[in-house]
Amino acid sequence: MPFVDITLPSGTFSICYDISTPTSGSKSADVIDPSLPTILFIHSGYIGRVVFELQFADKRLRRFNLVVFDQRGFGDTVGDIGYELYTPTESARDVEQIITKLDLPPCHLFALSNGCTVALEFTEMRPDLVLSVCLCSPLPPVEPEDVASGLLQIHDYWMDMCNLVETHGEDSDEVREFVVDIAVGTTQLLFNNEKTNRLDSLSAFAMQKCERIWSGTEEAKQQARKTCVEWLLKRKPWTDESLKSVKVPVSIIHCTEDVAYPVYCSEDLKEALERTGNSRVSLHQVPAAHYGCVTNPGPINKILYDTVTSCHPELLPSLDQLSLSDEDEEELVPTPFTESIEAYGYNQEEDSL
Repeated sequence: MPFVDITLPSGTFSICYDISTPTSGSKSADVIDPSLPTILFIHSGYIGRVVFELQFADKRLRRFNLVVFDQRGFGDTVGDIGYELYTPTESARDVEQIITKLDLPPCHLFALSNGCTVALEFTEMRPDLVLSVCLCSPLPPVEPEDVASGLLQIHDYWMDMCNLVETHGEDSDEVREFVVDIAVGTTQLLFNNEKTNRLDSLSAFAMQKCERIWSGTEEAKQQARKTCVEWLLKRKPWTDESLKSVKVPVSIIHCTEDVAYPVYCSEDLKEALERTGNSRVSLHQVPAAHYGCVTNPGPINKILYDTVTSCHPELLPSLDQLSLSDEDEEELVPTPFTESIEAYGYNQEEDSL
């Protein structure tokens, strides 16, 4: 796994990232192909960069440079958030450093859930580095009270579980009960408690990562609160004024089976962007749970592909020559994180878009 260091008030973080190109296969490439568009992926809570497995495995999207990273407090990124304020505003500043350190050109952004908040803030901050924005399940400016209560409850269960592990050991019945409650709460929000090989494997992988980085020490438990509460609930609300600098094409994807965020969350954002003068905003509805890029990736990937190619009409003739049959489109290719998820039971050969 490659890492890039960024410098922050709380110290240095080693950000874990991956680059996929048309020729990189299952390995992370050292550099992008400068002749191709670059898509930068921004994840949300609970699951790090591997949440985009089904985008990196898509043959169409792999015609581009795909770049993803674990944000502070997630996945394989190394560093201590400490007691510094940690919100999507700080994450947007991290994105700026990462793009600079990796020497990336202006990018197309694909963001998920609270990652959409990061993407919008980064676009407001550095519009010169963004070519388009694709937002899957964007959050409202302020978290609904019932959703916030659920997020806090999941965090409280996590803290109780950590304390029980310290006193009773990780194999106690009480700990196992908390693990089940946490898994049910998070998978209900993210996946509507769907049960598939893909979702079960990804959930098991994510739980193992969370146990490693959010438990065992007081510092780790503090990091859990920063990433699972503060980062999610203390986001800066977007306003018409803050969105004025977002002039690039924006594709908003509402997942119609989302149990927490109704369609008006996406509609309000679309209307706000249009009020500020952005005439290139589209709203799409896809039958999927909140993390739709996992539960129904096919139509979401097509929206992303179409958004990117609309900005590069000069590439269309060469891309058309590489057109795939419907059967080929469904077939997946290995990614830099496929093998890691397979260790938790994932079978990519039997999966499809």
